Amino acid sequence: MHLEGKRMLVTGGARGIGRAIAEGALAAGARVAIWALHEASANDAWDAMPGLTLADAVDVGSQVAVRDGMARVLGALGGLDVLVNNAGYTLTSHFVDEEESYWRRVVDTNFWGPVYTTRAVLPTMCEQNQGSIIHVVSDAGRVGMAGEAVYAGAKGGVIAFAKSIAQEMARFNIRVNCVAPGPTRTAILDDNTADAEAQHLIDKMIRRIPLKRIAEPPEIAAVVLFLASDAASYMTGQVVSVSGGLTMV
Repeated sequence: MHLEGKRMLVTGGARGIGRAIAEGALAAGARVAIWALHEASANDAWDAMPGLTLADAVDVGSQVAVRDGMARVLGALGGLDVLVNNAGYTLTSHFVDEEESYWRRVVDTNFWGPVYTTRAVLPTMCEQNQGSIIHVVSDAGRVGMAGEAVYAGAKGGVIAFAKSIAQEMARFNIRVNCVAPGPTRTAILDDNTADAEAQHLIDKMIRRIPLKRIAEPPEIAAVVLFLASDAASYMTGQVVSVSGGLTMV
């Protein structure tokens, strides 16, 4: 993908899919800022990706933190052409066993995070009369997923939100799309496999994938970078599944 000169922010960019997106964007010529939840993760990413313009610790579930963090991004990059809402959080567990504190963290990160970042960047993109916003969602948000009920609800909400903003912002040449990964080899997946019951649910899901394997982060990143590029200039309001055929809708 050719992204020369494009200014990009990747939330959750320190590891997993976000890290692959940031690395791919740098290789394609973009100027990239990333957000991580913790300062240590942001610092590690800064050391590992010397081409980054900014690596910042921002909790996307806090509107104040997002507003302040976006000001630093815009100052460092001088504007923003591409926002990738990748930060996410979930565990694999049964709904009836979960606590409200867990639900709130899931919704704050996976739903309110994209809402806050989108609101923070839209004035700049409207003034530029161009931009691309890409939400990394999940096939769970399209078809539901046992063991991830609240997460699926939050991601489904982001899909509806993205389609609505795509309609509102088309007159400003701002495109809004979603990439919906299936199971992917990330730290979150590794965290889930520490629990035997969660491992059973994940194994059951993998058996349903026609390609019979989970994705690697660069396979998801490639689709995100396509949507960020001018090659996707006539795509908006779309949800692209990258799931090995697990979801075919």
